[in-house]
Amino acid sequence: MLKTGTRVKLNKFNGTIKMPKDCNKSENYWSLIGELGIVVQEKGNHSRVLIQFENTEKLKNLHCHNEIKNSLWILETDIAPS
Repeated sequence: MLKTGTRVKLNKFNGTIKMPKDCNKSENYWSLIGELGIVVQEKGNHSRVLIQFENTEKLKNLHCHNEIKNSLWILETDIAPS
């Protein structure tokens, strides 16, 4: 289990490195693969942690609906400590 404050790298999104063919640009979270972030909240729904990403440019056109700016709920299995 990753703790709050751990720096991580996104290795995949929702268990895969390939986005679906019919993916809307505003939902292409696969574009964040390889990006770094910090765990800002542990264990949300479905074994996810809240990651605040460092590269805010990559997040500009993506849907992000969390209270913490530039953050997404990511499966813990999709990230690794960096």
